[in-house]
Order: sequence, then structure tokens, then C-alpha cells
Amino acid sequence: MAEREQPRVAVYRPEAKGLQQALGQLEAGVMDVVWEAGEPLCVEEVRQGLLDQKAKDAAYTTIMTTLDRLYKKGFLARERRGKAYYYRARVSRTELGSNVTKQVIDGLLTTFAEPAISYFVEALGDTDPEKLDSLAALIEKKRAEQAKGKQD
Repeated sequence: MAEREQPRVAVYRPEAKGLQQALGQLEAGVMDVVWEAGEPLCVEEVRQGLLDQKAKDAAYTTIMTTLDRLYKKGFLARERRGKAYYYRARVSRTELGSNVTKQVIDGLLTTFAEPAISYFVEALGDTDPEKLDSLAALIEKKRAEQAKGKQD
């Protein structure tokens, strides 16, 4: 079975909190509503979910446009029921977090490999020194895999 392509995040905002680091405020709110519902939702149901969360009171057409944008970016799937589209998440919160992390790290390593690695190790040592042991174990595991691959 082929692995599905993960949606790409166009912008990363480190100064923002939570999902808003990768998505806009309304997009993040919409994704929260869709994830919490656990079932396909139409535009009005998403709009009501945002109101229930005390999020921004956006117009129906604004929510419809946001859902369409998230669908086109690959974050949502949709199906037509009568005249309305119903939307469901294509990725879980965990998958989105992993995807964003991978994209950010890949970007840093492509452009700033040495300083990125150095800062990562330094920050890890400052915030959670025990994680340095986990990192060392992962490095050794990867080296063993690569060595085994060269032998095959």
C-alpha cells in the first residue's frame, strides 16, 4: 500500500502558539472543530462548533472558503451529500505535528545544518539532559542500520 502524501505547511510561525504556528488562526480553529467532532461536518456545523468554542464569529462564506482552502492544502477530505460538502480530517493532530516538525527540521538542516545541530544539542542539554542519552542511543541505532545496509 502506498503511503499517502502529507500536506505541506507553507509558513511556520515560531512566535505563535499551538496549531497557529503552522496554520492561521481560523484554519487552526476549524481543524480543532473537525478533529473534536470525529465525523464529517458541513459548513454550518463547523461554524457552530467555532461559536461553541468561543472562537471568532466568522461568516458562513468565510468558513466555507477556509474549509475549501484546507481541503485544497490536503488537511481535509470532503464528500458531497446533496448540495452540501461534508468535511473530515485527512490527518490527525499527531500526524500534523510530526509533519510540521519534519518540514521545519528538514528546512533547517538543508540551509543551516551545523548551527541547527549544535543549537539542538545545546538546547536539549539545557532543558532535559537525560534526553541527550536518548539522542545518543538514536544516533547509534541509525549508525548500526546504515552499517548493516552497507553490508547487505
